[in-house]
Amino acid sequence: MTLAPDTTERFLPSVDRLESAMHAARRAFERGDTDAALAQLGAALRLKPEYDAAWILKGAVLQKAGDREGALDAFMQALRCNGNSKEGWMGLASVLHELGRLKEEADAYDRLLAFDPRSLDAWIDKGAVLHELQDYAGAIRCYEEVLALRPEYAAAWNNKGAALLRLGHEADATRCFEEALQFDPDCVDAMANQTYLYEKQGYHGEAVLWADRALRIREAPGLWYAKGLAHLGLLESTLAIRSLDRALALDPTLKEATAALRRATAMRGKSDFYRGPYECFGTHLEGDPGCEECEIRPRCREVTP
Repeated sequence: MTLAPDTTERFLPSVDRLESAMHAARRAFERGDTDAALAQLGAALRLKPEYDAAWILKGAVLQKAGDREGALDAFMQALRCNGNSKEGWMGLASVLHELGRLKEEADAYDRLLAFDPRSLDAWIDKGAVLHELQDYAGAIRCYEEVLALRPEYAAAWNNKGAALLRLGHEADATRCFEEALQFDPDCVDAMANQTYLYEKQGYHGEAVLWADRALRIREAPGLWYAKGLAHLGLLESTLAIRSLDRALALDPTLKEATAALRRATAMRGKSDFYRGPYECFGTHLEGDPGCEECEIRPRCREVTP
């Protein structure tokens, strides 16, 4: 079928203008020009008011600009246009999370999974929000869905372990963290969870080792705090003070670190097992903090079992 010449001329320019407006809006969004992006999206939506892609992009622009209510409305408009839009449901869920509406966020993932049950993003994010809602068993079921689809997904192994830890299943949690680190040796979150678990179990030396490995990859005040607690457990007050000072430098509002620092300072007046560079006796990986200055490095392998 061939359109009449006048119909063709009326239709094609609108399509061209729509594509041009969307392209310009994306470019403006990428360079951080919110006003220009919204202006172009306004033009696109005047040409095609039911265009879900334009509403989704508008939602993303408004969300980045901090207008969460406006973003929420844009994503809902997108879903009225296309109820099976994965991007629309994920965008809506993201804004609901920022607004603290966690149960509605979980419902959004359910709506998405109803038509796309293999969406790893939806399963892993639903697991995270259920964890935040303290539904740890529900979170574990989500991560098991992820791992059934992608057994090598390190983040899912780590998150499952974190939920198991909340339920008191420490041995199962440890196995999950080990799986995460097997698939991703640089999985800092799994290293951090190993640190917290060993510290909770009273294995302060192991906690220090895992904290050191994690901190080589990414600094975090919580990790420095956990490392400081582990040094306190070993009666190494000087090393504890160094770690806690660093935690507070990164996050001065960390009250737990402030309290622990007072304990470490008081302890140093009574006892301190600091002996210079930390002697790992071969338990550190080569290149870990302390290796270069370690006084027993030439004999490291001789004293390692």
